[in-house]
Amino acid sequence: MSTAEFRVLGPLEAIIEGTSVPLGGPRPRALLGVLLANAGRPVSTDRLIDQLWGERPPATVRTSLQVHVSGLRKVLGDRLVTAPSGYLLDAEPTEVDALTFETLVSAARSARTDHPARAAADLATALDLWRGEPYAGVPDGPEVLAARTRLAELRLVALEDRLDADLAIGRHAHLISELSGLVAEHPTRQRLASLHLLALYRCGRVTEALESFRRLEARLACEFGVEPGSELAALARAIERRDPTLDPPSSIPVSASRFIGRRHELEHLADRLSHTRLLTLTGPGGAGKTRLAFELARDTEADHRDGVRVVELATSAPGSPVAERVAAAFGIRPRTSEPISQVLVAQLRSSRALIVLDNCEHLADDCARLAADLLAGCQGLRILATSREPLGVPGEQVWPVSGLSRTEAIRLLAVRGAEARRGFTIDGGNVGAAAELCRRLSGLPLAIELAAAQLRALSLAEIGDGLGLSDARSRTAPDRHRTMRATIDWSYQLLTPDEQAMLRGLSVFAGGFGRDAAEAVTGRSHDVLVRLVDQSLMSVELLADGARYRMLDLVQRYAAERLERYEPDESLRLRQRHAAWYAAQAETANRERFDPTWLPRLTREIPDLRAAVGWCLGEGDDVERALRIAASLWWFWGDHGLAVEAWDWLRRGLTAADSLPGRLRAETYRAASALARANGDDPAARRLGEQALRVCRELPDPLGVVSALNGLAFTALAQADNEAALEYAQECRQRTEAMGDALRTASAFNPLGMALRGLGRPDEARAAFSSARERSEALGYTTGEAFALSNLAGMARTEGDLAGSRALYLRSLRLYRGAELETGQLDALDGLAGLVLAEGRADEALRLLTITDRERERLDARPFSVDREADREATRSGAHAALGERAGAVTASASVLPLGAAVDELL
Repeated sequence: MSTAEFRVLGPLEAIIEGTSVPLGGPRPRALLGVLLANAGRPVSTDRLIDQLWGERPPATVRTSLQVHVSGLRKVLGDRLVTAPSGYLLDAEPTEVDALTFETLVSAARSARTDHPARAAADLATALDLWRGEPYAGVPDGPEVLAARTRLAELRLVALEDRLDADLAIGRHAHLISELSGLVAEHPTRQRLASLHLLALYRCGRVTEALESFRRLEARLACEFGVEPGSELAALARAIERRDPTLDPPSSIPVSASRFIGRRHELEHLADRLSHTRLLTLTGPGGAGKTRLAFELARDTEADHRDGVRVVELATSAPGSPVAERVAAAFGIRPRTSEPISQVLVAQLRSSRALIVLDNCEHLADDCARLAADLLAGCQGLRILATSREPLGVPGEQVWPVSGLSRTEAIRLLAVRGAEARRGFTIDGGNVGAAAELCRRLSGLPLAIELAAAQLRALSLAEIGDGLGLSDARSRTAPDRHRTMRATIDWSYQLLTPDEQAMLRGLSVFAGGFGRDAAEAVTGRSHDVLVRLVDQSLMSVELLADGARYRMLDLVQRYAAERLERYEPDESLRLRQRHAAWYAAQAETANRERFDPTWLPRLTREIPDLRAAVGWCLGEGDDVERALRIAASLWWFWGDHGLAVEAWDWLRRGLTAADSLPGRLRAETYRAASALARANGDDPAARRLGEQALRVCRELPDPLGVVSALNGLAFTALAQADNEAALEYAQECRQRTEAMGDALRTASAFNPLGMALRGLGRPDEARAAFSSARERSEALGYTTGEAFALSNLAGMARTEGDLAGSRALYLRSLRLYRGAELETGQLDALDGLAGLVLAEGRADEALRLLTITDRERERLDARPFSVDREADREATRSGAHAALGERAGAVTASASVLPLGAAVDELL
């Protein structure tokens, strides 16, 4: 008998001896279709006539049937058999694609419960047999139409079965697109809708799932006047309450609590895992590495044919063979004559499994060796590890896991808080306290969950700093997770003595720090610092001017606690070195303050500069060192909202001024004068400035004299004493020119021009500002150039040159923004407010003033001079007069606009 294959799951086709044969026109195709619908069973001549010609066949119908049979027999050969009173198609079930399809579907259904992965694969194979609509190209007879309808329904049911099996093995993320298309194609098919809702839920897209259900509910009611079935409605209710029993079945340990946040991170990790064979999640204790790894393993479980094996190592004592734990997870028995690692490689050589090695840090060397052996010998194997440091195996990809984002941290606190105390919510009344608590806890999931447990008896405001947080009711948590102190202690005990000492020493830093600072304060090498980064006790950020290190707040508190409790003498030495380092940095910055790179560097150091001054004025009892920092940076504090605090430091230091070395005494008077002026105490500023000038003349200190004269010029301008300001500015300029100091000469022309403008000498003022601009630009002195441009812009505006004024103001604003000098940006924006008012745009003028008012209040920054303050008030009055009742609405809308957004909009 010839070989044959008959296809009806798409266009009708007969393949004889490997070749597709021609079947003729509609009647022969209809004849073969009926025979295939009854494959292996005889069909009488009368039935064939009824199926092909219907109720009114022609008189010659039997002759016509014989002709069509004869034509088919020519191409089908011995497969078309004459039977008593009719014909049959001699075909085995395996030779007809529809019968093969039904056999595969039936077998897959019986395996679906116990072996969903196998069922999904078999159903996919069955569905691959389809090439289009069944019996395509065959005219409709009753039996062909019935077969077509039955097969189409069976195909759809098999597709639903396959999707169900895929969901059972965790392939929800892969199914969303396919299910969305099917639901659109079959909008009222409720089983497809159920599968779609469940896939969306398992991907964390709860809102989309519920919206999809509501659309179906509305369509059923509108088109059919019915409600969704009870099973679909029950599923929607379970999704709405986030029923954990809807989570996919898995061999991976499942937490009783719902996983919160990190969905975007999981998507990135799934992509990483698909492109690497060893992925290590690193991070500090309590960051949620284990939970994240389990969620990732569950999401990608379907991608690993031979499953996922979780190997928990936290309970293994140091030195325990990791290979034995892995072998036990796979059910592999060790052999006495062969190393267990070799047995594992031999047994798993062809396996396509994922091994999760959880908590590797105390067994890192053994984990690394085994991972290297398995990856070298088992091509299909993947390893997902969690550890507080990388394993250091070639090809390893490392993903640092840190605290949750602010939004996710608050959400986790809200969910766990509601689980701990009925009725607990986070709303507008307590969201600030919640955000502050999450910040203090560094966003660490474990710390937040321990804090939430405290909500059974405490309010958010009463929860402590985090190290002592515990859940007394927990009976199943590992000892290392009972408190945050225990969690961090677990990491600390794994450090070498050198690493422990450096961690304690680094706790004296209040913020981030660079390599040089770490080495100078702790007296230990950079290599030790790098090892602390590797062990997730430090974070590192790579900036243009070098690496920047930082401890999590909880780790810093833990290390400081150990330092103060066990080594008070060492603590004193470390804080002295810390203060000395920042005093030296401040003095260097003061000498090089015209170098624009110092501003961003000092801004990063604000927490430690403040901490050093505070310690020196308090416990350290070192007023001189405090003043070396506070006085050196007089030009910096006001631009960063610290004018009030720094003025307080200097007033405390002035009580000891007579005992200070001469240069430091002069610098202290000079700094105190500038900060008194910044705080609105102009008489004190004048008096202190004159004291600074007198001491500098006595020393003698030429640079100090220049600096004091420059400060006195600005103080006199603030007092509207333009004649004195001119005298100070002229002497300052003369001295800098004699010294050959081009940069300070350029700087002196700005207050000189302001004094001349105040005295009604505009031509001379414009010349002075132009000189300041040209000299500053030639020297690359950005802030001096920006200041001069702003002054020139103000004069152009006063003289009616609005276009020229706008260009100058915008150039000034751009330079100030590039220098990251906020007070300068405010100065330019104030001028632009006056300009746009002159252009007839009162709403824009008031909008800009509202922003600068808010930012000046935040920074405690007053305008440079009396005339600039007067200009601001004149602009404000003019804008209010023009806007009338609309002024309130303009102010309200502008009050929430960030400074950066306003500057970007203008530029």
